[in-house]
Amino acid sequence: MPRRKLTILTILLLVFLAACAGTSSPSSSSIVPILQNVSAPDDVAKGFLDNWKAANYEAMYGDLSVPSQQEYTFPVFQKIYQDAMSKIAPDKITYTFNKVTVQGESAAITYDVEFSSAVFGTVADKNRTMRLIKSQNRWGIAWSSMDIVNGLVGGSQVVVKSRPLPRGNIYDRNGQLLVNQEGTMVALYSARQDMAGESDCLDLLGRVLKRRRYDLEKYFASYDPVTIFYLGEVDKDTDTANAQELDQKCAVKRFPRDTRTYIGEGAASQITGYIAYATQDQLNALKNDGYREGDLIGQMGIEQLYEKQLAGKPEQVLQVISPSNVVLRELGGRQGTTPQSVTLTIDRELQMTAGQAMADAYNYAAGNWGGPTHSPGAGLVAIDVKTGAILAMVSWPFFDPSVYNGTDSPAPDEISVNVQDPRAPLRNRTIQDQYFPGSTFKIVTTAAASSEKMMTEPTFNCTLEWHGQQYGDTLPVRTDWRALEDPKSDFSKPAGEVTMAQALMASCNPFFYEMGARLYTRAGTNVLMNYARKMGFGTPTGIDLPETEAAGTLPNPTSVEQGINEAIGQGGVQVSILQMARMVAGIANGGTLYQPYIVEKVGGVDGLPVTYTAQSKIAGTMGLSDATIATIREGMCGVVSDMTYGTASFVFYGYSGKESQYNAPYVACGKTGTAQSGRVEPYGWFAAYAPKDDPQIAIVAMVEFGREGSETAAPIVRRVLDTYFKAEQAPFPYWWNNLQYIPLELKEGQTGG
Repeated sequence: MPRRKLTILTILLLVFLAACAGTSSPSSSSIVPILQNVSAPDDVAKGFLDNWKAANYEAMYGDLSVPSQQEYTFPVFQKIYQDAMSKIAPDKITYTFNKVTVQGESAAITYDVEFSSAVFGTVADKNRTMRLIKSQNRWGIAWSSMDIVNGLVGGSQVVVKSRPLPRGNIYDRNGQLLVNQEGTMVALYSARQDMAGESDCLDLLGRVLKRRRYDLEKYFASYDPVTIFYLGEVDKDTDTANAQELDQKCAVKRFPRDTRTYIGEGAASQITGYIAYATQDQLNALKNDGYREGDLIGQMGIEQLYEKQLAGKPEQVLQVISPSNVVLRELGGRQGTTPQSVTLTIDRELQMTAGQAMADAYNYAAGNWGGPTHSPGAGLVAIDVKTGAILAMVSWPFFDPSVYNGTDSPAPDEISVNVQDPRAPLRNRTIQDQYFPGSTFKIVTTAAASSEKMMTEPTFNCTLEWHGQQYGDTLPVRTDWRALEDPKSDFSKPAGEVTMAQALMASCNPFFYEMGARLYTRAGTNVLMNYARKMGFGTPTGIDLPETEAAGTLPNPTSVEQGINEAIGQGGVQVSILQMARMVAGIANGGTLYQPYIVEKVGGVDGLPVTYTAQSKIAGTMGLSDATIATIREGMCGVVSDMTYGTASFVFYGYSGKESQYNAPYVACGKTGTAQSGRVEPYGWFAAYAPKDDPQIAIVAMVEFGREGSETAAPIVRRVLDTYFKAEQAPFPYWWNNLQYIPLELKEGQTGG
């Protein structure tokens, strides 16, 4: 081509480009709609469904047609989806397009959706139709609630219908009911003016309801004489057994109600636990198990730990229902599983006896150590020494589990009272709390001193005072517990020359001060605590209850003073009641530490198969010689039966004259303990096993802020042992009923007997 023609073409091209440069270009904001407008209807639908899978409701709303957005605001649109999705609970949403039909400005897409749900499995929703309209060169979804689920129209909604079966029962080791799903509670009402004697009625209700009489008295005083008011609630068996007295003394009116019943007015409440409405956190955690708002769920104890077995899984049906509650469509469902009953190792008779003994003790001693300003609570554990099975476990005060079973309980404000009660009835003192053990820990010190051969002389002179400066003790003098006794008492005299076993019988403080000092200075600073660990202290026992166990505290001493204090169960040593019971069981069986357990089996009732059977498990051995165990046993048996040295002998064999029938017809072995508590009032312990020659049962009780263990805990244990050996129950000490509390103040470096 000639150069001239190229130049002309170049000039024309430049002129054309210059003309174009003078024309305004489209803004970036107008480019996006143009790109959107060219999208095909199935692309819009695909984007809408993909955003649904991602729960991106805002993006979904952006794909709606203008008329649909005018009909539904975004908050309404989002809530409709969220409500439906919360019922279906899909983990995954998949879809498949079948046919796309376009006719002018409208389009229809037929497709299938499949929801994958952990609750309902696969829910298929086939042959759906999504409709789109084209407006201003843009495809938008003509939305309705049927784009969520077919048939969801006209104010209808997706619901989950649960069809639960009756919850499983809880039984004791002998097949006796502890918790009855088909039980009957009887609410008792009366007016003060109708009672034959208000004081007699209060005494009776304190015993029958297992509540503190003092609390009932305050409660009664809040009503005028003519008002009929709620007294309390008892199970049907308790009402039948006490009907005549309740009628005569309290003039009760009865209102029975069918409900899940906890036998014994709370005597086993901290073991069985209770059921109550599921919290939001629980619902979130259990949504895949089909739990919904308003469901009852185990909240403590066995009810909580075995929730899945006791409740089973209810049949779950996913439905679309109309505003008038007509089922329009059933989307899917899940078969349920049959609830199972749980059988415990607990002996119901022993448990009820221990619970009644605890309630009666606090009411009988209400003017003394059991008064509202003194002891707030106590605990007791009974254990099979040959297996580790728990036979009874009591934590005082109790609470009534039946008040949580929904809204039908007549008890006024009892739930909030339980939560606010400073005595903490919702805690299981036997496993969740730890205490200074006082003289019960002398069993451990005896084990260490015997094993390490710390007593080189045949006897030790147990005087009322001990001086330990030769070992580096900075206290000028430490005293025996007998120095604190009434000078007129036989216990005020020094024990004198004692063997190691007799020192344990007499709970001779000077002997154990001496052994603590020798162990620290001669055997090794940590030796005593090492024996304590071998004997089961310092770590949780592993019992099958959901509450967190107290591990206890075993600090290695850093001074001889601390070593001496720890030898008498003071200093920083703390243990749980269950740990102490297991240790005593170990002494009784020859040195084996079993892992305590409370569930015997699951299932095996009402024709259902057994799905779990407990096996006794050895957690460890104490590693003590036969000679050491024999020394400890001799001392513990003397505590109960030796009338010269035994610190608890008066509880079992202190009766004479006409009352001699109350002397125990069995031989038990034990150890008393009285420990500094941080208050003037000490912790009172009694740890025992029985019978002497063929040990079967170990029992430990601890009374908070009372008096000496021989005075408070031992009589409670005596009642439980009386029931176990089918003996007549011995009366509580008469002085408990004195209306004067005489505090027992322990000084630094001391412990009671």
